[in-house]
Amino acid sequence: MTLQIPMPDFDQLADIYWRLGGMQSPSQLHGYLVGQLAVGETREPEQWLEQAAAFIDAVEPPNAEDSQVLSALYGATQACLKGGEMELQLLLPDDGAEITQRVDSIGQWCQGFVAGFAQGGTAIKEQQGQQQYPKDVSEAVSDIAAISQIGLSDADTDLEQSEQNIVEISEYLRVAAMTIYLECNKPQEGDDNGPVSEVEAEAEVAGALSNLFNKTDKKLH
Repeated sequence: MTLQIPMPDFDQLADIYWRLGGMQSPSQLHGYLVGQLAVGETREPEQWLEQAAAFIDAVEPPNAEDSQVLSALYGATQACLKGGEMELQLLLPDDGAEITQRVDSIGQWCQGFVAGFAQGGTAIKEQQGQQQYPKDVSEAVSDIAAISQIGLSDADTDLEQSEQNIVEISEYLRVAAMTIYLECNKPQEGDDNGPVSEVEAEAEVAGALSNLFNKTDKKLH
């Protein structure tokens, strides 16, 4: 499946953060967006731009170019989730960035996801009443919250192993976010539910990768 809306890259968002005075990683904003969409909360374009500016803690409103990039982030992320083809990718620094920055960005993506999921869930509760989430969703959100505390320790000197851990943890988060989205946004009875069956197969990967938490204890070794 080819996305019609191109996903902005990390550096594009980092430039916006720099111009607007944001102090956190752009990964946190993407995690926040994915968390909201995963629980089923959507926004109108203007609402999203206002929300993104508030989340960035911008000292001035985004300009037209900034707004275009932020809108593309929303549209492309939503398209990835709705496509049902496991296309979602975390917005993280590229492989050439310092490993500390990459690890910190994973933690911040998770922090954003948990915040977005909680805020979106509260909004849906106000509209539809208390929501009951499947066990798989609750466990996945708890895992993501645990990974938000990830960091490098002084003993982390094996860069090759750390690189492998980054890849595996990122993959777990990608699959977990898709699983949460598809569980929380299942089609109503009579609708085509093909995408859900696709992610069930991918969820087996998530189950295997969940053992990473026992190995890392929230650190990269």
